[in-house]
Amino acid sequence: MSVINSTQSTVESVKPQKKAFGQTGPKTIRGKNRSKWNALKDGATAKSSVLPFEDERLYKRHILGVEEALNPTNYVEAQLIREYAEGLWRIIRHEKRSAYERDKILEKMTPAMVADTLGLDDRYITSAPDYLTNLKYKISAQETAKARQALVLFGHLMENAKGIANFQMVWAQYKDLFAALGAWLTVRSPKTTPILNTLGSGLNLAWQQNPKPFVQLLDQFSNHLFYVAYFESFKPQIRVWMESWFFLQRHEMRRLESDDLLLLKERNHTHGILDKLMRFRKSNAYLETVPDQVSLMASTPESENKKTK
Repeated sequence: MSVINSTQSTVESVKPQKKAFGQTGPKTIRGKNRSKWNALKDGATAKSSVLPFEDERLYKRHILGVEEALNPTNYVEAQLIREYAEGLWRIIRHEKRSAYERDKILEKMTPAMVADTLGLDDRYITSAPDYLTNLKYKISAQETAKARQALVLFGHLMENAKGIANFQMVWAQYKDLFAALGAWLTVRSPKTTPILNTLGSGLNLAWQQNPKPFVQLLDQFSNHLFYVAYFESFKPQIRVWMESWFFLQRHEMRRLESDDLLLLKERNHTHGILDKLMRFRKSNAYLETVPDQVSLMASTPESENKKTK
């Protein structure tokens, strides 16, 4: 008997739970208002006049401005003008969003963007060279090897020469590194004080007396060496990312073109409302000019006979 009871309890415990009936979503008004916008993307087809990211005060000011400009004189005109004002509001919303997204899509790909996609540190992102977006740019194997060797020297120097007061003391150990630094600085800033003295026998006295700026310059040089050393190995990854980026750009442009068609329809619809309002006013103005004793109904022989009788 105990075995049967245990079996029944096991079966009951694995029974699937019944589906919940009734309200299972948010209970509060704030929660309901928040959840109703869950599917909102860009507001292109939203039924609500004011979206969560829009200022309701600006919307009311816009409606009042249009109503004051067109000055409705009766109920029908008031309805047409309100519909026209809401159409203008939607057009402004679409135009702002379209302009923002178009600028974002057409934004030029920058070296920093490429460095960021490579997962590099911030120091390399901010110092990314222009050629990072040019896959046709080539760095020879010899330049790559020299840059990697200089990077090793730089790392060794930073580990073993911290707090050094004069880098002339380690000149002999890092000749190749300092010579490469001097050549790089001459190309980058020709008017800056050269790294090496005129005899090429050591550091220039101005750099010997200023170790802190010298370390900062070395740090910038190491960022340059990093890209020279690894650009060719980064190329396959950069190529894949750039192809994906351009594909997404084309896809987004097609979506924007579709949105532009919706905007054109909205403009035509809104201008049609204004035309309807003008025709309505014109017909009312014509009716007001007709004398009361003149009938707009065409006279018939029967009506004439009745008048004579």
